[in-house]
Amino acid sequence: MKRISLKSYLFIMFATIFILFSAPIYQNIKISITQLSSEHISDVAELHQQLISNNVNFTIYQIEAVANEISNIKQLDINDLPVSLISFISSTFTHSPALTNVYIYNSKKHGINLKNVNGEIEATFASNSFINDIWKTTQSYTFTDEYLYLNRSKNSNLKVILQISTSIFFETTDHQLVNKPNVGFYLYDYKLKEIIYSDHVPTPLSYSQLQGVLHHKHDTVSLDGSTFTAFVHKLNNSSLYFVSLIPKSLINHNFNYISNNLFNRIIFYILLAIIIIYLSSSYISNRLVTLFNNAEKIQNFQFNQQKKQKSIVKEIDNINSTLISMDRTIHDILKVIFMIAKTDNLFQLGTVIDNKIHKMTLSRSHLFVISKDNKLISVEGDEEIPIQHHKKAHFIDNNQHYFNLHNDKKKLIGCLIIAPSSAHKLSKHELIFIERLIQIVAISINKHNLLEQQKALFTAFTQSIASAIDTKSTHTANHCQRVPELTLMLAKAAQKNQSEWKDFSLSEQEWEELYLAAWLHDCGKLTTADHVIDKATKLDMFTNRIHEIRTRYEVLKRDAEITYLKKLIDDKSNATLLQENYLRTIKELDEEFAFIAQSNIGDEFYHNDNIDRLHNLATRTFTRTLDKRLGLSWEETQLLSDNDKQTPSIETVLQNNSSHLIPWVLNRKTDEQFNLQPYPFKFNHGEIYNLAVQRGTLTNEERFLINDHIIQTINMLKTLPYPDHLKNIPLIAGGHHEQMSGKGYPYGIPASELPITARMMAIADIFEALTASDRPYKTPKKLSESLKILAFMAKNKHIDASLFSLFLTDEVYLNYADKFLISEQIDDVNIQKLIEIAYS
Repeated sequence: MKRISLKSYLFIMFATIFILFSAPIYQNIKISITQLSSEHISDVAELHQQLISNNVNFTIYQIEAVANEISNIKQLDINDLPVSLISFISSTFTHSPALTNVYIYNSKKHGINLKNVNGEIEATFASNSFINDIWKTTQSYTFTDEYLYLNRSKNSNLKVILQISTSIFFETTDHQLVNKPNVGFYLYDYKLKEIIYSDHVPTPLSYSQLQGVLHHKHDTVSLDGSTFTAFVHKLNNSSLYFVSLIPKSLINHNFNYISNNLFNRIIFYILLAIIIIYLSSSYISNRLVTLFNNAEKIQNFQFNQQKKQKSIVKEIDNINSTLISMDRTIHDILKVIFMIAKTDNLFQLGTVIDNKIHKMTLSRSHLFVISKDNKLISVEGDEEIPIQHHKKAHFIDNNQHYFNLHNDKKKLIGCLIIAPSSAHKLSKHELIFIERLIQIVAISINKHNLLEQQKALFTAFTQSIASAIDTKSTHTANHCQRVPELTLMLAKAAQKNQSEWKDFSLSEQEWEELYLAAWLHDCGKLTTADHVIDKATKLDMFTNRIHEIRTRYEVLKRDAEITYLKKLIDDKSNATLLQENYLRTIKELDEEFAFIAQSNIGDEFYHNDNIDRLHNLATRTFTRTLDKRLGLSWEETQLLSDNDKQTPSIETVLQNNSSHLIPWVLNRKTDEQFNLQPYPFKFNHGEIYNLAVQRGTLTNEERFLINDHIIQTINMLKTLPYPDHLKNIPLIAGGHHEQMSGKGYPYGIPASELPITARMMAIADIFEALTASDRPYKTPKKLSESLKILAFMAKNKHIDASLFSLFLTDEVYLNYADKFLISEQIDDVNIQKLIEIAYS
């Protein structure tokens, strides 16, 4: 179904109603005006005709009077007219403007012309010929185009001719109706039975038509395709009839004007009404559309965006006010819900609830929550109340309202106490609202409790991992537990120092992130083999393989002794020489093994000369007669070469065999994001290879596995689904082996890309390792010695010099030493000198 706008609907509806009512009104008015106009104009036309008739009657009366007056004079000297006659004629001229000339003749054929000049007499002599011409053609009345001639001859001695102007004779003061070129005038002489005067163009009225008009007054006549209305009046004291023909178009002229004017006015009023209807429709529509938009904004949760407007329509204004009030109410409720759901702090939650309830009811509220020992404790932490009616949702005690909070398992988790003011009593609607609000608060507290439990679980799990790593090897004892404390001590010092570290500030969530990252900074050590972490000597694997080499030298010594004894039996004469050779061989073997055993310690740098000697010693051989495959697992036998499977076999006393190359169980792919890359083999247990290590006891492969713990830490931490505020844990925890110079590992990134918290952890990690007194592989270093090492590391851009300076000046190192170092380690420290070294 096609729909139209409200504005269009109202406009069409109101316009249609107006037009439907206007059309019959216009038709009725038109009919009424037609009737009234026809009657009125007929009356006016008849009145005008009567005026003309009266004018004609009066003029004829005056003229007849003059004619009779002159005709009654028996002896008249035209050269000496009586004053009374002159006065009488002058008066007639004044009252009858149509009388233009009076001609008087005597029997002597002398004549005088009395001319009407604006009512005054102007006398001139008339020629006898002019008089005779008129007299011959004139009977009682004679008309020409311009004049009517009236002759009288009662006196045989006189001839009187009166000249009357027809244009003045038929003139009236109202020219609107009858003084028109298409209006016809006729004088009919009943005695003569003829029309003695007519003024009607282009076609005059015929005699037969005139006869019909005379017998039927106000009849109509058709001439030249037009219809005329006829009016007939008999002139007083005369045989003359005056007939006027007025066109119906002229009669209806005023009506047409009125009708057209009415039509134009109706059209104007319709247009005006349409404009008013349009404006009214727009006014109502715009306000209803505004109300709709306001309602739609509420539906779309666009609060505080209501368009405020006043309307003269009461209902619209009320709806607008209601929508604005609804908008504010819903916005306030959602705001409270949002604040309740957002806050993780129960004290803030109690404050939000108290403010809302006080604003609504003028009452104060107090929020209590269940503690771990099942007590109702105020969120401010300074008050405790007994648990009452814990299964009820609401009860009243001592004029206070108690609203118990339950979780989804109907377990009591808190209580809200409302103390109404003396001037306000909680209404039913307010109680219902508070009960709904309490349900939201209960959800928030339950959520808070669950989050705290999850945080506690995650923290405990994190700490258990660190504890497991520390327990796994005595070489890292308590390291994972001390580094977090030292890192947080340094971070707190930075946040407290507002002079040089005023831009450093951690939020509550960032503190949590740093705390967990510090506890997890070495979690990758779970993947590092114990024998690598605990490798105390170069040949140390699961056991110290120096014993195997010792056994070989024992065999060599036995072989030397057997050879000596055999030769002595065969050649006793050379007993002294044989004994000397034997003793020299034994001494060489003892010295060789002593050298090999000393090389195994790895407590000092192993020079190249020692490596050369080691390779020379490795050329000494012995005979193996037992099969190497005996007692080995299937996996171990796969590492043996074909020579290893042969017996007897001549072997060297120190060996680098293919069986010593342990491949990666899983193909270790090169990860280009790290600058720390794996070697082709996971282990190389070659005896010569291990003894030739120049620093410490670890081979390159083993050192990679030790350093690889940071890569494993990052990989392990990256797989965890963190919330947003903990997403930087892998970067912070995995960055404590990076250097400010960008030469650290595993990323090799410069200081600008390394978080400050990771730099703090780097200092904590190194300082803890230097000062630890529970490591079996080293003696604990003194405080001054450890700090000196850190100072040179800062100088060489291994650690952050500014953080090291803060570490010293804010006595972070000393606070840590007092807590974790033994008294023998704590000695005097020259802070200024250490800072100079760090910045040199």
